[in-house]
Amino acid sequence: MRRNFLMRLLGQCLFPALVLAQNPDDFKQPYPLGAKLSEASAKNFIGQAYIAPITSNKELNVPMSNVTFEPSCRNNWHYHKKGQILVASAGIGYYQEKGKPARRLYPGDIVEIAPDVIHWHGAAPDSWFAHIAVSCNPQTNQVVWLDPVEDNEYLDATSKAENVYAEANNVLEARERAIVAIASYTGKGDLEHLALALQQGLESGMTVNEIKEVLIHAYAYCGFPRSLRAIQTFMRVVEERKAMGIKDVEGREASLIKENGNKYERGRDILAEISGVSASAPKTGYAVFAPTIERFLKEHLFADLFERDLLTYRERELATVSILAGVGGVEPMAYGHMSICLHLGITPGQLTALLNIVEINLGKNTSDPFRSILEQLTDKK
Repeated sequence: MRRNFLMRLLGQCLFPALVLAQNPDDFKQPYPLGAKLSEASAKNFIGQAYIAPITSNKELNVPMSNVTFEPSCRNNWHYHKKGQILVASAGIGYYQEKGKPARRLYPGDIVEIAPDVIHWHGAAPDSWFAHIAVSCNPQTNQVVWLDPVEDNEYLDATSKAENVYAEANNVLEARERAIVAIASYTGKGDLEHLALALQQGLESGMTVNEIKEVLIHAYAYCGFPRSLRAIQTFMRVVEERKAMGIKDVEGREASLIKENGNKYERGRDILAEISGVSASAPKTGYAVFAPTIERFLKEHLFADLFERDLLTYRERELATVSILAGVGGVEPMAYGHMSICLHLGITPGQLTALLNIVEINLGKNTSDPFRSILEQLTDKK
C-alpha cells in the first residue's frame, strides 16, 4: 500500500533538485512568502514554515495570514478555542483531525475547523504547500499546542490518503498508470510533480523514447509551451539519473510511415476507426465554421501523430483524457475522447482508475467534472 509513497520519498532522496523546489522563493504561490517563523512559534512545527500577514485593518476583525510549509513540514497537534478556517492556495498539503483519516488538500480547498477540534496541517512529503489561515473570533480565540506529529504517524496518515485508490487502480497496468500521471501533470503545467512522475514512468519499464512520445503527443492538446517545458523537464531527469549511474533504456524510434496516400484521408480513417463514427458522417460545428482547423486535425493529429507506433491507440487516448483533465474546462473534448476510450475497449472501471490518479495528483476539482462525463457515457450504454 505504501509503495507509491515510498517511491516518492526515494525520489526526493535521489533527485532532490528535480523533485522539489529547493529555494522557497521558487515555490509559485499567489501570496507573499513572508518570514521564517519566530523561535517561539517554530517549536510547534516539524520542518521549516514561513508566515506573512495579508490583512492589516484591525477594524475588520478578521486576521488572515499566508503560511507556507516546506515538503514534509507540519505543525503539532493543536486546537483553537474559537475555531479556524484554512484556504489552500498552492501546492499539496494535508489536514487531519484526531481519530479521522488525513484529508489531502489542493489549491482552492477550504477547511472549516470547529472550536476545540484537535488537528494538524502541513505539506505533503513531496510538495511545498501554502494556505491562508483565518483566525475566527480573534478577541477570545487561543491556540492550544499539544504533541508533535511524529514521523511514523505522519507517514501512516499521508500514505493512506495518497494510496486510498491503490488497489482499485490496479485495473490499469503500471505503464498505463505512469502515462496518466505524466500526461495529467503535463496538461496542468505542474513541472515540480511531473519530474517525479517521469522517474516513476522509467521505473515502470517505459523507455525514454516512449515517454518522449507522451510529451510530444501532449502538444496537440495543451499546446507547444507546456509540451516543450515537459520535454525540458524530462531532459533534466534523464541527465540527473545518468549522473547517478542509472542507465535508462532509450528504446526504439517510431517506425517509418509507409503510407503515402492522402494525409487528410488517412487521418480521417484513423479517427473513424478509433471512434466508431463513420468517416462519411456530415461535418458539423467547428468543422464547418473553421474548415482549416478540421483539416489540420485530420492531417496532423490523427495522421502524423496517431500513425507513430511508439504508443498504441489505447495509450494515446488514456494520455489524451489525462492531458485534458490537467488543462481543465474542456469537457466537450473530454466527452469525445472518453467515448473513444470506451469504443477502444477501455472499461468504465479503467477510466475511473484514470480519474482516481488525477484526483490524487491534481484534486477533486479537476477529476469531478470528468467523473460526471463518465457517468453520462455509462448511463447511455
